[in-house]
Amino acid sequence: MTDQTQTVFDTDEMNAQVIAVIEACEGDPKLAIRALLVEQEILEQRIARLASALSFGYVRGRTGINPRHPG
Repeated sequence: MTDQTQTVFDTDEMNAQVIAVIEACEGDPKLAIRALLVEQEILEQRIARLASALSFGYVRGRTGINPRHPG
């Protein structure tokens, strides 16, 4: 595959995942979309918490790396 034709997700795999999500929601596409939106919100909140914790660690100088003493 060339860079132009290579996609992030394989179309067949993506279609299979879409079908699996809709089937998990008993065939209701609105419920499937709602479930995915809820999952997205949960992941965004998790990312925000992790980013906040990481920023706090850098501010306090606690990165887990001590530049004076190589590991």
